[in-house]
Amino acid sequence: MSADTDTDIGILGIPGEPVAPQRSESSPVDGTEEDDVDPPDGVGPQAPRPARHRNRRRRRHPRARRYCKRAVLVIAVLMIPVAYSYGRALTGPGSDSLQARSVEWARENHLGWVVDRVETYWYAHHQAQVGGAPDTRAGQLAIEPAAASAGQTASTAVAADSSLPGSTAPVSASPVDTRPGVVASPAQPSSPGAATTPGTQLPGNPPTTLVSPAADKVAQEGVWTGIGTASNGRYGAYATLIRPDAVHTSVLDAVVWIDPTMLSLRQYPGQKIPGAPWDRPDSIEPQRQPRLLAAFEGGFRLADSKGGMFLGGTTLSPLRAGGAAFVIDRNGVPAIGVWGRDFTSTDGLDSVRQNLDLIVDGGVVSSRLATDPNRSWGFTGPANKDAVWRSGAGITADGALVWVGGNGLSIVALANTLLRAGAVRAMQLDINHEWVQFNTYAGDGSGSVHGSRLLTDMQHSGDRYLSEDTRDFIAVFRRSN
Repeated sequence: MSADTDTDIGILGIPGEPVAPQRSESSPVDGTEEDDVDPPDGVGPQAPRPARHRNRRRRRHPRARRYCKRAVLVIAVLMIPVAYSYGRALTGPGSDSLQARSVEWARENHLGWVVDRVETYWYAHHQAQVGGAPDTRAGQLAIEPAAASAGQTASTAVAADSSLPGSTAPVSASPVDTRPGVVASPAQPSSPGAATTPGTQLPGNPPTTLVSPAADKVAQEGVWTGIGTASNGRYGAYATLIRPDAVHTSVLDAVVWIDPTMLSLRQYPGQKIPGAPWDRPDSIEPQRQPRLLAAFEGGFRLADSKGGMFLGGTTLSPLRAGGAAFVIDRNGVPAIGVWGRDFTSTDGLDSVRQNLDLIVDGGVVSSRLATDPNRSWGFTGPANKDAVWRSGAGITADGALVWVGGNGLSIVALANTLLRAGAVRAMQLDINHEWVQFNTYAGDGSGSVHGSRLLTDMQHSGDRYLSEDTRDFIAVFRRSN
């Protein structure tokens, strides 16, 4: 027997034919002795793979896991500032909801285009109800009928003006025409409100009853209720409810009429909008609260307002020529017009708040309202026709300020409602249930002041603006005797 010949020794020790090494089925596969042995010829697909292939696969898995762990760690580190920023937005001052804070944070971090698309979808699927009758349990004026309790008449009825179906022409205003394409020259005086003198009551106080645009008027619709305490039988402000149009007949929106000869206005900044610097706090000072009668929201974020802001001697954002401007002089008298045409200088002014373009000018609805492809007044459906929460402010020919806000308002319906209340110039303030707000305030008998939402279905607390707030607003005070 050759020494270099592999043979099989049988049970009896007799040499046999050379054979391939055999492995017991119970022998473990550890890959130590068989790494270099090829599988036998003719073995079917059920034969076990060589151990070296499985070892290579085992070696790959730990490496892949290490890469995944490193990637997760890098992402987590990058997300720290994002999480910190978002956390601060959610826990900051003010009474904004979680949804509103998230939206504002997204806009501040270059995600406004995402917000616009989401809001456009939301508005399209959450329009005000068409038809129906108002629910008297919701959306009503949250103020006491002060005029009735004082034994005074808060409104007087006049005939409707046929030039605006369903409307009442103000005593001192010219007839209005809302047909698209009709353009009128600016009303005089060129600076509305400039002739208003504190201490002299307006001839339009109390204002005339508004006639509903809907065919079936509901009880007290368009009838004014005095806010606060009467002086010589007159109030500094009145409020009423009216339908936005003849289609959304289940909705009642609020209209407020303010006499600047009896009341003064003051613009306040928000903690975030417009942000520092400012010469006054972002809430109503405690020493001013006993004279506080009302407060309402400002406009869009300055980045979206297509305009600027001037406050207390400081230009916080450049004023845009041609833009709508809500102006308050140093006597607290408001005016609304076009910057560069009606107002050309900040001399003698306490504040200027711009927001988009005028929607009413010269007693006429802008001809672009019905056709503007969401370039001038927001992004709420085609040409802003979606009936959603909106607000706006206007000035009458004799200098009274008018505020309109509520649900079911397209941009055209908002303009028409301001016209019905006598506005010869008007601008949109804000859009969205979160931001449309008008509060009234009164003492509680213990020296503290508390507020009430003008409409019960407004979203924020009635005490909003008494403490730090995120967005700018306008407060209304009783004038000192």
